[in-house]
Amino acid sequence: MKIRNFSAKERAKRYEQLTGERHDVLVVGGGITGVGIALDAASRGMKTAVLEMQDFAAGTSSRSTKLVHGGLRYLKQFEVALVAEVGKERAIVYENGPHVTTPERMLLPMHTGGTFGPLSTAVGLMVYDLLAGVKRAERRVMLKPEEVVQKAPLVKKDGLVGGGYYVEYRTDDARMTIEVAKEAANHGALLMNYTKVTGLIYEQGKVVGVHVEDQIDGKTYDVYAKKVINATGPWVDVLREQDGSNKGKMLRLTKGIHLVIDQSKFPLKQAIYFDTPDGRMVFAIPRDGKAYVGTTDTFFDKDKAHPRMTTEDRDYILEAIHYMFPDVNVTADDIESSWAGIRPLIYEEGKDPSEISRKDEIWQSESGLITIAGGKLTGYRKMSETVVDLVAKLLKQDEASFSLPRARNICQCQAGTSAGRKGSMTS
Repeated sequence: MKIRNFSAKERAKRYEQLTGERHDVLVVGGGITGVGIALDAASRGMKTAVLEMQDFAAGTSSRSTKLVHGGLRYLKQFEVALVAEVGKERAIVYENGPHVTTPERMLLPMHTGGTFGPLSTAVGLMVYDLLAGVKRAERRVMLKPEEVVQKAPLVKKDGLVGGGYYVEYRTDDARMTIEVAKEAANHGALLMNYTKVTGLIYEQGKVVGVHVEDQIDGKTYDVYAKKVINATGPWVDVLREQDGSNKGKMLRLTKGIHLVIDQSKFPLKQAIYFDTPDGRMVFAIPRDGKAYVGTTDTFFDKDKAHPRMTTEDRDYILEAIHYMFPDVNVTADDIESSWAGIRPLIYEEGKDPSEISRKDEIWQSESGLITIAGGKLTGYRKMSETVVDLVAKLLKQDEASFSLPRARNICQCQAGTSAGRKGSMTS
């Protein structure tokens, strides 16, 4: 099936479309959140456009742990509502895209003094099953120590008291993002990559569009829309600064890295979610003859477009491998590749990176700029729905306000009241 409005051969034509009309919705950011919003908006009949300064999914949306997971660890932080929401969304994402999402059994080994004990694991996984609406065939199974060793002979046996066996969903995060982008295009959305927003356009104090620069040929354009949405992930506060609305809650970026090791050096056959020496939890996933392990979680304030693994990052993951898999003698020389991604989290003073909530939040500035930040790959569809619900409400209010001047002409004494109502509807 031919995908509408998504071929590089039609780039010039799409620029004509972008600049030739005023869109209902203009999304800045082509990660999973941005293209998810575009799909939701376009499928509701809104004229929708997306601008991405790099390639689609080039940032955080291609640098995750490649799991559509329910966030079991958030039960430790008593984020019950978050676990319930993302667990249910996980199932929807799988049903919508089974060709890019695969169920995979995850082993959670339990050791004396570890993060999860037999009772807490049994209760936690039971609650997880209930909150996430897990299918009966995919519900947790509690394993004895010998059963854990049978499934994962490389796991540390000293202090092993059992394990939890449950289902997560493996995905290709970048491909999933592209699939959503293509579906948005099929619904009429205009999506442009390598198109950088260099400034916002205002009329009477309200944002009505953006200045853009093509990153391929350097040409500049103006694109207009009724509502502009800032879904730029790690760059959210950059656009808010341009808007003069970067105040109150702000982003705190954290970096996560993954190491890739050939299975000839790390013969991992079972996906494992395990403790690190400092009490964090990381994943070790077998895939296509390789094993990848991650992730770290450290504050980050450097190049957002090109985050890199540091020696400290590498050594942290290697130490975690040696801690849980003592017979696996991997070294830095065995690392074939790595990737690093940035999480745009909502800043909460005094909290460590692992403790900051992954909840998404939506803000609307005085200029009307709508910003969404935080969240997870798993919850992109719900996040998109929430944003587009807000946009639909605001567009409806704006349409209603168009009749106010006519009412004022009929009765000048109502002018102040009408103006007041108009202001309250857009605040």
